[in-house]
Amino acid sequence: MDKSLWTASCFLIVAGILFLIGGIVCQLYQNYKEPFEGKTTARVVDLLLRETENRRQPMLYKNCYYPVLEYYARGKLYKVIHWEGSYPSTFHLNQEVSLFYNQADPLEYKIAENRKMKLLSQALYAVGVLGIAVGCIIFLIFARRG
Repeated sequence: MDKSLWTASCFLIVAGILFLIGGIVCQLYQNYKEPFEGKTTARVVDLLLRETENRRQPMLYKNCYYPVLEYYARGKLYKVIHWEGSYPSTFHLNQEVSLFYNQADPLEYKIAENRKMKLLSQALYAVGVLGIAVGCIIFLIFARRG
């Protein structure tokens, strides 16, 4: 096998492994940054149109849609009205959202919003798998020639 192809396949495999490790680190960092330790998936079961509760921010609209979230935490079903409303609604019926909740008080929660870090970790995983796959293919194809 040509030495340059051997080097290229080794480089791609090692780079792929490093990208996979980077994806894992991003995922761990994202989980570490969350304020609560419990994680679940909530479903939007209703959208309530009512007068804006947050008077600190000047709103263009008097009424906002407040999503009603339903989720299981510690084996019990919780149904809460989210404190942040919007017009038009940023949620839709039957939408599933990830949220983190306080183990001691499951009514205390935060919707997981760090999309950039999640996208980064997924991209690193994809590039890592692709690098390993291409490196292995190059190795197998050209190892048979030599």
